[in-house]
Amino acid sequence: MKTITMGLLFGLAAVKGLRKKNNKKKKVVEGRRRSIVKANSRSTPTFEEIPEEVWMEILARLPVNSLMRFKCVSKLWWSFITSRYFTNLFSKLSSLTRERRVFMSVVDKEYHGDYMLFSASPSNWDAASFPLLNQDLTLPGMGGHFVNAVRGLMCFRLGREVRIYNLTTRQLVSLPIVKSNMLEGDSHMWNYFGHDPVSDEYKVLSKVWWVSKGWRRVRSETQVLVLGARASWRNARSHFHPPPSHRPYSQGISINGVLYYGAWCNGKRCVVMSFNLASEEFNLIDLPDEAGIVWHACRANLMNYRGKIAVFECSRLITEGMLDLWVVEDAGTSKWSHKVSVLPSHQLMKSLDVSELVIRSTNRSGEVRLSGRIVDSIKMSMNVIYDLEKNRITRGVAMEPLYPRFSGAGSLQTILWDDVESIMYLEA
Repeated sequence: MKTITMGLLFGLAAVKGLRKKNNKKKKVVEGRRRSIVKANSRSTPTFEEIPEEVWMEILARLPVNSLMRFKCVSKLWWSFITSRYFTNLFSKLSSLTRERRVFMSVVDKEYHGDYMLFSASPSNWDAASFPLLNQDLTLPGMGGHFVNAVRGLMCFRLGREVRIYNLTTRQLVSLPIVKSNMLEGDSHMWNYFGHDPVSDEYKVLSKVWWVSKGWRRVRSETQVLVLGARASWRNARSHFHPPPSHRPYSQGISINGVLYYGAWCNGKRCVVMSFNLASEEFNLIDLPDEAGIVWHACRANLMNYRGKIAVFECSRLITEGMLDLWVVEDAGTSKWSHKVSVLPSHQLMKSLDVSELVIRSTNRSGEVRLSGRIVDSIKMSMNVIYDLEKNRITRGVAMEPLYPRFSGAGSLQTILWDDVESIMYLEA
């Protein structure tokens, strides 16, 4: 079957090339349907009439390596395979028919140039296995702060420069340098990356803020860049609800075209900010007073829970084995619901061989990642994925010792996620 399909594709390419060379055109019928015939009309056609949507479906089911080779057949094939329509079709079919691949980003928080990106085979990540992250996908120029990964694209920042990396094609592009009058002295910068499903656009947010001594006053601004050719930074188009000045706390989580992240507002007031990726409007969501949530890497963070943004608070995890989950039911009125999950924390600590257990969010609904607080570079590290709805471990991954590439123990930061394949061509 594979040989037949490959032959069909090369035949299609040859026929299209001959038809273009001899300037023989055939009228397009039934909307997007095309006829594929030999240039010499006196010969018996090589192929029957094939609707365009049919051979597009055939192409979209081929491996990425084959599609990358077919891009070299002609300019017509290059433009077709890199078109947004075909890219989206491939992503859609990939999410339905291919296993998601697991990735882990490792960076030294003290020396951001020390960076590695690992992956495991997609066929190995299931409930019954504990695959090893042993595929090194690191490229020169990678490093710095991990921003986010969306639909097969990974975003990270080195200094003021934001870079996008296609995890499948391994294409890496650098975006224009962020410029701001606030980027002086004690100012700071944070970035977010998301997909606008309304306009089918990928947007990068750059949040720049300044905080006075004692954290009493905060000034901030937001710039947006739409991924594409000749992209540039511009101010966010927030007309109806200008965002209050705030400084970001957490990585972003996108749900149905809305980006959410934790932030501090008016000094040390903890809130959740939302950013509509289509309208570019901000909204402030107050945390529930009774929850007593304080943003801290080892205590509270955001997650996706049943398609809603939620905050998990784990101050009772070690002492009582309980995880408090606060779910946003109505963002407009800051209405929350409360759920308590009981986790076998002590058994998990023993299984993972760690003295301190830390919970981190994942890119899947209802799931959190559990691991040791400190990544020891001379020991194999273990991570498990825990489903809060099913109340059980669903998957796990292991990573070999990182020494001598990384020598520190307390300064390593790891991000774990799984993603689909993407053939999107990145234009800078």
